[in-house]
Amino acid sequence: MTAAAVVLVRHWRKILAVLLLLLLLLAKCAAEQNNTACGTNTGPTTVNGPLAYPLDPSVEIGSGYRSSDRPNHRGVDFPVPEGSPIYAFADGTVTAAQDTGVQGFSAWIVISHVIDGKPMSTVYGHMNPGGVLVKVGDQVTAGQLIARSGNSGQSSGPHLHFEIWNGDRLAGGTDTDPTPYLQQARQAASGGASQTLNANQRAAAASSATDRNAAIVIATGKQMGAPDEAIVSALAVGLVESGGLKNLASDAVPESKNYPHDGVAPGDSDSVGIMQQQYTQGWGSVKDLMNPAFQARNYYTRFLASDWQHKSFTEAAADIQRPREDLRGKYGEREADARALFARLQGVAPSGAPGGCTPGGHAPGGPTTPGDPDGGAAIVAAARSQIGQPYVWGGGDTNGPTGGGFDCSGLTMYAIAQATHGSVSLPHYTGDTSNPGQMGQGQPVSDLSQAQPGDLVFFGSGGTAEHVGVYEGAVNGVPTMIHAPTEGQDVTEAPVADGGQLIAIRRYTNPDNNSRATVAASGTQTTTGVQ
Repeated sequence: MTAAAVVLVRHWRKILAVLLLLLLLLAKCAAEQNNTACGTNTGPTTVNGPLAYPLDPSVEIGSGYRSSDRPNHRGVDFPVPEGSPIYAFADGTVTAAQDTGVQGFSAWIVISHVIDGKPMSTVYGHMNPGGVLVKVGDQVTAGQLIARSGNSGQSSGPHLHFEIWNGDRLAGGTDTDPTPYLQQARQAASGGASQTLNANQRAAAASSATDRNAAIVIATGKQMGAPDEAIVSALAVGLVESGGLKNLASDAVPESKNYPHDGVAPGDSDSVGIMQQQYTQGWGSVKDLMNPAFQARNYYTRFLASDWQHKSFTEAAADIQRPREDLRGKYGEREADARALFARLQGVAPSGAPGGCTPGGHAPGGPTTPGDPDGGAAIVAAARSQIGQPYVWGGGDTNGPTGGGFDCSGLTMYAIAQATHGSVSLPHYTGDTSNPGQMGQGQPVSDLSQAQPGDLVFFGSGGTAEHVGVYEGAVNGVPTMIHAPTEGQDVTEAPVADGGQLIAIRRYTNPDNNSRATVAASGTQTTTGVQ
């Protein structure tokens, strides 16, 4: 008997066990052919339903899955400006939703799905407080708006961290490379198959770089309390400077190509971004200037500090941008386009448009007379008249809903203005320690027991108001307010306790007789903040 035969006879049980194990492993890989644990998946990914790209489909991955320089990176990173809309990757159920306190992420959302017939999970991380728009137990659909991006937790800059897991992320699942799934979702969005888009996503998503950046410019202006004329001016400048509000990097500024951009200009100067601001002229760092919201804030800060009310549209813009003399007239040439863009994205024409009220005009009717006992009641009535209007981030002004609805400070801005016939006009911003916003106006009220109908109630922490509502008094013994809660919900009545931590109460009527206070909102608006 040969030596080989002797080995086979002596160890046949072990050899058979090894063969059976190999067969089982091969069967498992065949059943899970899209699982990268069985090797690199180079074939197409198949799914049992629509997939939706978690951001605007034009956004590229900035940092990949388990790359050589980040072997423990369990997902991919998308560098996007803070506040960018985030969408559910597939139909599923929210199993975790927290906007602070999560290790590493600070904020995250976990959604369970069935993809390719297998249980899977997706993870979305680093949203800012208030940026998580769903709660545990919610049923979501592919393409549904679920969050807005941020820069919280262990983050080197504004971005979305996105993961896909085989099995349950919260109970023994294993991470897998999201890239092939993202590629299929992008192909669907670009025409391979129709990507499911619901009403929220259609309203929030940008159909082009121009629309995406215009939406950022508009939202930033609303946050700063900028008038519509300032926003239209900023849009016109972007249309001129970057050939259509494109976030342009420049060959002359190599660093600019390291950040998300919509194209690269040949460039013979240090101008970058949507408004072609120059980092050598004190506008900001290259990194900052490649953020459209940062350029918009730069422009609004200078615009609001100028005497723009006494200049023509072209002069107001040109005095800020300071182009060559032969280019100063270009901004006025795009005014009509800017107004049309504003109206299309907001759903309402900008105030101050040609044919509107002239500077110094007043709303119909006079201001509430001091001593009028109906001042607070009028504020409540104005807010109540909007119950049922949808929440729209950045929505609302002194005249009513914009973009199809209100956010929280847009609703309170409207209610106060309507009740005082325009004599008290609040900024479209709740307030923080650097920018007082609405919280810095009116008269302080010591606590809820002293509140009167029509007072504004502010919620947040650390001197930053993250939410505001109109106090309407006790309803069935419960302190109640009218507010615009968050994305996916409508203006409604709710217990004050639903707002979170109450940090301030402000009154815009006289505390003795509930009439209008003589102090109107004023002052220069500063930069950013929560709606």
